[in-house]
Amino acid sequence: MTHAERMRRTRLNSGDRREQILQVAQSLFAERAYEEVSTSELAAAAGTTRTNLHHHFGTKRALYLEVVRRFARLPTPPAMVEVTGGSPEAIAAAVNQTFDRWLDLVEHNRATYLSMIGATSIRRDPEVEAVLQAGMSVWEERLLAVLRAPRTDINRAQVRAFQALLSTATDEWLRLGTLDRCDVHNLLTSTLLALPTQPHNAS
Repeated sequence: MTHAERMRRTRLNSGDRREQILQVAQSLFAERAYEEVSTSELAAAAGTTRTNLHHHFGTKRALYLEVVRRFARLPTPPAMVEVTGGSPEAIAAAVNQTFDRWLDLVEHNRATYLSMIGATSIRRDPEVEAVLQAGMSVWEERLLAVLRAPRTDINRAQVRAFQALLSTATDEWLRLGTLDRCDVHNLLTSTLLALPTQPHNAS
């Protein structure tokens, strides 16, 4: 009997079954877009029935939303490196270490991260979008802090645009394999440091 067959035949309590469905969903949503994964496939991969899946999560949308929420709780921006002063060298060191730590977290939670950035039409769902935006807002504040940049509208807009690059670059690394971790780290670090952020004395 294979491991998958043993898993399907094992009777799990409600909490363990729910966790198993979540783990399977993370993996499947990481491999393919949200729209391409059916509830039947999710149930079969988790060794349960569609009825049981609906009992735990209601709908595929609700299951995906829980996957997104789980990631939002995991790879939050690491604590900013404590540096003295705001010299270009100090800021560069802080940016470098911030991304190094964050990429460690993304790599460790690869399936969850890819499931978050792999959706297309589900991103138009207001509740999903709200969860994603909350996570991006945390990043927006952290990146402005590490750059020692004031919270002006222009600076915020530039950081939001940078986050689109961040998502694409990590997808090229983790899913497509066209970039490696070092490529992504260098791209993110150099691009963020090159942003023409407004200084604190800007009107």
